[in-house]
Amino acid sequence: FQMPMDMLEVAFPLLNGGTHTTGGAFNFRSASLSARLANNKDGSKIFSSKAHGDPSTPMLRAYVGDNIVFRLLAGMQNETHTFAVSGHGYRPERYDRDSRVTNTIHVGIAERYDLPSKAGGFQQMAGDYIYYNGRSSKLSEGSWGIIRVLDELNKDLKVLPGNEDFKKKIKKTLCPKGAPAKNFSVVAIDKELKFNPNTEDEIEVDFERKLLLANATGKIFALEGEATKAADDGAMPHPLTLRANIGDCIKIKLTNRLKAGNASIHAQNIAFDPKDSQGINVGNNPGDQTVAPGKSKTYTFYAHPGYKVNGALLWDFGNLTENVRSGLYGGIIIGPKGSIYRDPETGKDISMGNSWKADVIIDKSYPENANIDNYRDFALYFQDEDNIIGTSFMPYLQNVAGLTGVNYRLEPWIYREDEGCELGNMFTACVAADSDPATPTLKAHAGDKVMINIFGAHNEQNQVFNLDGHQWRRHMDQQGSDMIDAEQFGGAEYIQAKINAGGTYNNPGTYLWLNARTPYQQAGQWGYFKVLPAGDRSILPLGKVTPKGVKTASQPFEEEKSASK
Repeated sequence: FQMPMDMLEVAFPLLNGGTHTTGGAFNFRSASLSARLANNKDGSKIFSSKAHGDPSTPMLRAYVGDNIVFRLLAGMQNETHTFAVSGHGYRPERYDRDSRVTNTIHVGIAERYDLPSKAGGFQQMAGDYIYYNGRSSKLSEGSWGIIRVLDELNKDLKVLPGNEDFKKKIKKTLCPKGAPAKNFSVVAIDKELKFNPNTEDEIEVDFERKLLLANATGKIFALEGEATKAADDGAMPHPLTLRANIGDCIKIKLTNRLKAGNASIHAQNIAFDPKDSQGINVGNNPGDQTVAPGKSKTYTFYAHPGYKVNGALLWDFGNLTENVRSGLYGGIIIGPKGSIYRDPETGKDISMGNSWKADVIIDKSYPENANIDNYRDFALYFQDEDNIIGTSFMPYLQNVAGLTGVNYRLEPWIYREDEGCELGNMFTACVAADSDPATPTLKAHAGDKVMINIFGAHNEQNQVFNLDGHQWRRHMDQQGSDMIDAEQFGGAEYIQAKINAGGTYNNPGTYLWLNARTPYQQAGQWGYFKVLPAGDRSILPLGKVTPKGVKTASQPFEEEKSASK
């Protein structure tokens, strides 16, 4: 099929099967990223009104403190989407105070949501914020726009009754006086990524399409003190995962050590000043919020209590169309107030480290923590880029292609079949090279409380996280919430699964976590959740450990403080 000559190629150059896509819009309006890049090739300014003018999509304007509602309705489409709003949280269950709070939600055919928030977010700060579709192709097609939060009266925008004194609500500083401070030094570096050390770098799946298990032009975020080790040949780092607590003031100094191109840090589900630390050059906000090679910038975030225990997905917007796909993503896990984080194997304090897994030791001196027990915490980052699997493309495709992984790792069935695994024992230790898959193995003792943080790190399709033999509340704090064992998520979305290790009856054994979409499971998005008997000492017991019982932390960037291995 010959594409029209005047149809622009998608802005995400490595999107698999979707070099030309169309149809993404809000209210029949779009602001094509491809068209913007054709006008100005600087990817760091792709959302800048100073470089391109305001987008043609709906401009959402409000004064600081205005009550606003995003009314979503997905119509006339054959695909699913995600709706992300920077700097603003909302409750999917709008009338329930115990609903989870998020700023990204997936929406499917004929679905609708009413999502209430306050202009200026929890931080109550004016500026230009971005809303967008977290699905790569739809964002490229132009599904994004600006929320312009004003701090000065505009003659063409009426003041809402009840908010006449909006100027008094404007906050000048992000973090409250006395907020606990956490300071991290992070670098963006080039890092060749190999998702499975035992496989070939690419596997042909169907119609000359290939499943990719390596990225020679990979890029990652890492802590300053571990950057050299992470960059070594053979090192298999996990995505950057920092840890902080409700009420913390978080400062991240980002140094760009990439060979070329700008980098930045944009964080979801957390408060920031949009004119300083949004990490995106959006609208008319002043200055440059991205970082040129060899330069540094400090971003400030506040873990506002309104977001509760949560996860903040980190994305690079210095060159969004390439860098996130290449690995420049990560997260900040927000735990209960005053928590200490320890390495589950060594017991070392990793509160200032980079770790996809940690034991969360609760400080019971805070009244709000009285009913929270110590728990194991894990972060799983899913990525994919196949644009046509599952669509009405003929002949019908049955296999996933493109760069696909979890935490820069993958365990494809086709590799295991070549090593002697049969379909009936695909998930057993049937591969001679290693007893465990290359993907993350989660470990806990039977009866432990466990939190699994699931991020849609870079996604073209919606996925479904499933954990064999376990259930969790759809809304963690909601009494009477639906109990589920599978949950959908999409690009830029975050979900959390808090479970009891071993299920209802604390049964030890090896369970499976996986993507319940079978083609992605076959591609390798699955792994083990090992529930160990209480006497097993491959990990430390949670028991009645208190913050004072955790081994004393040394300097922030010692090698022992990183559990990124």
